[in-house]
Amino acid sequence: TAQSLAQYDAYYVGDTTQKVLYLTFDCGYENGYTAQILDVLKDHQASAAFFVVGHMIQSSPDLIRRMVQEGHIVGNHTFHHPDMSAISDQSKFQQELEELEQLYQETTGQTLPRFYRPPQGKYSEENLRQAQALGYRTVFWSLAYVDWYVDDQPTAEEAFSKLIPRIHNGAIV
Repeated sequence: TAQSLAQYDAYYVGDTTQKVLYLTFDCGYENGYTAQILDVLKDHQASAAFFVVGHMIQSSPDLIRRMVQEGHIVGNHTFHHPDMSAISDQSKFQQELEELEQLYQETTGQTLPRFYRPPQGKYSEENLRQAQALGYRTVFWSLAYVDWYVDDQPTAEEAFSKLIPRIHNGAIV
C-alpha cells in the first residue's frame, strides 16, 4: 500500500487528490527515442523523471546532459540493472547505486538526485531499507506501458485507447 511504502520513502502513486500525473522513463539502452521524447516534453513544457543505468550514461552522455539542462529529474536505475531483490548485502547494494552516481557526476558535473527505481520493479523490504539508508526515495509506478517489446507495439490510437482510461490522479506513469 502507499502507506506501507511511505515508511521507506518509497512510492508507487503521487497525490491522488490532485489532477497530476508523473511521467517517468526507464532508460537502459538508447533505441533512438529519447531525443524525440525530450523534444515532445520541451514542446509541451512538461518535465519528467528518467531512471538511467550505467550503459545509458556511457553510450549517450549528451542525452543525459540534455535531460539535466532541460530540467528533468535523472534518477538511479542501478549501474548494471541486476535483480536487486536478490542482493541482501548492503555493500553490494550500495555499490550498484554508487557506481552510477559516480558516472553521472563525471558526465554532468552534478550530484545525482536521490531517486531510485529498482530494475523490473523487483525489490525486497530489505532493499527498501537499504535505499532509504542511502538517502534515496524509491519510485515505482501505478501505471506502466509495456514499451520494451519494440517489435510488438500498438498503433498510436490503440495505445491511447489503452492508457487514457487507466489514468488517475497522482498516477506515476
